[in-house]
Amino acid sequence: MKSYINKSIILLVFIGIIACEKRLDEEVFSELAPSTLFTSEKGIKSVLNAAYAYAHRPGLQDSWSSYHLASMTTGEVWGQGGSIENLWISEIDFTWDGNHDHIRAQWTIYFNSIRDANIVLDNLDNEAFSEEFKQLTEAEVHFLRGWDYSELYNLFGPVPLYKTSTDDPLLLRASESEVQEFIEQELLTAISTLPVQAPALGRASKGAAMAVLCKYYLNTKQWENAANMAEDIIDLGVYELLPDYGQVFSIANEGNNELIWVLPKDGTSPTASQAIDALVFPPDYPRPYPNNTVFAARTYLYDDFVNSFDANDQRKNYIITEYVSTNTGEVVPGLGNDRSFPYKIEFDPGSVGATAGNDIPAIRYADILLSRAEALNEISGPTQPAIDLINEVRNRAGIDDLTLSGFTKESLRETLLQERAWELFFEGKRREDMIRQGVFISDAVSRGKSAQDYHRLFPIPQVELDANPGLIQNTGY
Repeated sequence: MKSYINKSIILLVFIGIIACEKRLDEEVFSELAPSTLFTSEKGIKSVLNAAYAYAHRPGLQDSWSSYHLASMTTGEVWGQGGSIENLWISEIDFTWDGNHDHIRAQWTIYFNSIRDANIVLDNLDNEAFSEEFKQLTEAEVHFLRGWDYSELYNLFGPVPLYKTSTDDPLLLRASESEVQEFIEQELLTAISTLPVQAPALGRASKGAAMAVLCKYYLNTKQWENAANMAEDIIDLGVYELLPDYGQVFSIANEGNNELIWVLPKDGTSPTASQAIDALVFPPDYPRPYPNNTVFAARTYLYDDFVNSFDANDQRKNYIITEYVSTNTGEVVPGLGNDRSFPYKIEFDPGSVGATAGNDIPAIRYADILLSRAEALNEISGPTQPAIDLINEVRNRAGIDDLTLSGFTKESLRETLLQERAWELFFEGKRREDMIRQGVFISDAVSRGKSAQDYHRLFPIPQVELDANPGLIQNTGY
């Protein structure tokens, strides 16, 4: 793969990116020569922070592309306007190919993170480093590789497995079993050593590694493992559902106890910020702060979804169904026109134009509760423990409890899929949920899309096939 080829370029990338994530408390090492970068703990930390920075989906396109690939393709949202519209149309209509910018961005960021993580691991055997430092750093590397490869596997299926910084850059794709075994072992290794509390926001913890592994088990239908790992997370006793759903996503409450694995953002940094709201709201939307700007593109929720919520469901409060135009002073209706806006990510008062510093929740406790409920249902059908887990989430939303009577495995599976749609809307989960439950393609076909079975995976980017002729494209592309 071409991103492995030139290590001098890699070092320059380190210098340019190590200032991306302020809350990792890293230092800038632009004065360090390549020959000394790996001989001090500070130098190793700078490379580790570079691996984290990529894993956090840096930059504007990298931050929003994962959202759009997971939501536009599922009928969760749709969008129009601006230069991004053609990318969205291909996602909505299932006409994407290996040259799609969002697909290419996802491949690049995770493999760049893997590259930097491997360089850290290959340079840890230094007597000058404390054992505590080496142990924690190695555990974080295993976490990062587990996270990166689980994301790549979710998107592309089996991919090349780069385990050291000296691997042949033109590796072929590993087998399904090899990739699955590697992801599992990386995360289990990380879990055995990582502390319960992360050293800093955005760094790995035991719970974060367990959550990534739980979701990996769930998405690969390893139901027993998923149920057990979710229970282990619950038993840690460090995570909880916040009483107020909106506080989970509030800027003032970042780092709260519902967030297990978070991708931190910094609105003052072009490479560490996100611009999701800038692609949601139109230019005449009344933005709360004068420094907030938006692009020409808009992201909308469909009426059917907005109307599916219970009237008392507090989660519906984070959907904007109408607004007063700053241009005309008139009310612009969204509901009734398939033009309601998702507003979980509030406008950042400290943003610089379109760039915002809202952290992105990657996995939160509500997801783990629903994941265990789903796994339990797949193991033995409807049970009271599964219903109780769902009701924890519903209680927080302010809606009535479910009762066990009347459910079959199939009907509870459908109920869980719907509950996940309400709880996790516009959080980048819908594609994997629909694929796991076997409705991703059939649902798209019912919406009139030319979806085929092979669309459950995205194509390997064409630029990677050009650089590595031995790579085999996913079937159908």
